[in-house]
Amino acid sequence: MSHLLYLRTFLSVYRHSSISRAAEKLHLTQPAVSRHIKVLEGRLGYRLFERLPRGLLSTPAGNELERRIASHLDALEQIVGLSEGQGEALAGVVRAGTSSGFSRLVLSALSSLPNYGVRLDLRTAPPPTLLAALVDNDIDLAVTLARIPHRAIEYDLLHESPLLLVCAPRWRDRLTRTAAPRGIPLIDLQGPAPALAGYWRAAFGEAPAAPSAIVPDYQAALDATVEGVGISVIPECLCFDHLQTGRVISQPTRARIPVPLYAAYSKAARENARLRTCHSLLTEAAGGWLTRSTR
Repeated sequence: MSHLLYLRTFLSVYRHSSISRAAEKLHLTQPAVSRHIKVLEGRLGYRLFERLPRGLLSTPAGNELERRIASHLDALEQIVGLSEGQGEALAGVVRAGTSSGFSRLVLSALSSLPNYGVRLDLRTAPPPTLLAALVDNDIDLAVTLARIPHRAIEYDLLHESPLLLVCAPRWRDRLTRTAAPRGIPLIDLQGPAPALAGYWRAAFGEAPAAPSAIVPDYQAALDATVEGVGISVIPECLCFDHLQTGRVISQPTRARIPVPLYAAYSKAARENARLRTCHSLLTEAAGGWLTRSTR
């Protein structure tokens, strides 16, 4: 689905000769529009625009691409009612679910849904509950940590984020490069398979001490970490901004334990316009999460 989103962005930039005007029409940020063009140019292997003091000038290759795709994209836009961001045909509610702790990430990814006339009903639940809700048609889309096979459900991998061992800067002096940290309280997650134990064994070859705090999910663990409660393991996509601003710091280890995030939806509903719009927005946002993990 993402390649159609990039082509749609290209066509808007081509017609407006401007990143800013295209972003306004598409209800996207200017960095997102610029990224779409950059990714599309990378996939095609040639430049689509030349920058001028005022606006953009399409290259001969860009002119040829517009000639080849414009009529087809315009026809698709008319069918789903998305031409230049007009989403009358999408008006309604999309019911989404996500694994506990990832609500902020999903809400950020779907923040432009009101521009399409779509209202969001978001709930959190464990992966088995999300699967049951999809099968029973109680929700339309789920962002889930687990891919539980079911003949009626389709999964797309959105992102794999490594677990990081993070703590507040106040604990910096107690971190080492390779050994397990000592003298820092541990924060773990509730559940049958706590995240800290698996990470500790993979990174340090031993079991961790008993945690000083047990919290409901990764977001709560991150909040507790920021407040200096102790040290915890957090997916990088959740704590990246905090690392960049120095609110938390990370201990480098050789252990790499990926945390996958899947978009799950009913195979019978995959042609639904609201579902396709949500999927495209999630895919676009996840591209930014992937960029973070490779920096």
